[in-house]
Amino acid sequence: MNQRADIVKAIHFLHQKGWAPATSSNYSFRESGQSNFYVSQSGMDKGDFGEAHFLEVDADGNPVNDSRKPSAETLLHCAVYQLFPAVHCVLHTHTVLNTVVSQVFQEKGCLELQDYEILKGFSGIKTHEVSIKIPIFANTQDINALSIELVDFVRKNDPELRAFLIAGHGMYTWGATVADAKRHVEVVEFLLECEYLKLKLKA
Repeated sequence: MNQRADIVKAIHFLHQKGWAPATSSNYSFRESGQSNFYVSQSGMDKGDFGEAHFLEVDADGNPVNDSRKPSAETLLHCAVYQLFPAVHCVLHTHTVLNTVVSQVFQEKGCLELQDYEILKGFSGIKTHEVSIKIPIFANTQDINALSIELVDFVRKNDPELRAFLIAGHGMYTWGATVADAKRHVEVVEFLLECEYLKLKLKA
């Protein structure tokens, strides 16, 4: 298994879907048994992204023997890996739907999803007869504070959290493998489209 090649393939897929515009979005992977991980270089057009555009960082997000700049949101990746030892890939998207829907539901604090068949696309969910909540955090631009808030939220509220939204910003999800994380992105984006269509039909 070549994680680096797999995640580059996933990044190109996300870019082709229009889910990583204008050099936005960030991604990471870590190898089994390692605390360090590899995160996408900042400022790269994801249509041109290659294996060489990852850099190694330690568990605190500091580059390891590399002068390049990692993603500005590396600390959020650190938090996810800290919270979920089984996770080996984190994907972050900027889409029209996750940007808009996160703003619409921001006051509620979460997006609640239930009775959708596609929920079974999340690892560990075996039935559509389930309700999950995707929390929505304010887009304060303080990534250090947000990473602390995320850790605190998961430990107090949802140790099985599968994704989160940043209002007006984008969505994070993850998985035990690159394929799992990519599938989770598709699940969330499909559900966001469903929720958006519901809002339109009710208007």
